[in-house]
Amino acid sequence: MLGLGLLVRLGRQVLAGPVADAGVLPAGYYRHLVLAALEEEDFSGALRHLKWAGNPLLAQIMVLRLRLLSARHRQQQVAVQDLLASESSPARQAQYQTLLAEEARALELLRDYEAGAMAHLAGPGRAPTGAGP
Repeated sequence: MLGLGLLVRLGRQVLAGPVADAGVLPAGYYRHLVLAALEEEDFSGALRHLKWAGNPLLAQIMVLRLRLLSARHRQQQVAVQDLLASESSPARQAQYQTLLAEEARALELLRDYEAGAMAHLAGPGRAPTGAGP
């Protein structure tokens, strides 16, 4: 009995990735994967499984989460710009420039993820409702 249980567990671990990425499992399984990915802030993973979850509410939750993160990054960007304007040391200015570049990159990634989630909301016959602020 121990050998059979071990074999089943090993089979699940080996086949979980390819089978899950094929879209052949029940929608509830994909909803669980999307929620787990959102909890870990793995937005690319959430988008990958969102198409099989079949739940527009999950896409809306993801869009809301992404917009909140974008707002936080915009606030941080403004704060770093203020620090950059008040700093006279070239070394500090270089650090702030690096931070600004990272914030801009983060905002770009969040916009891309939001566009992907909005595409799931739009569905096959509807137009997107907007990309947000």
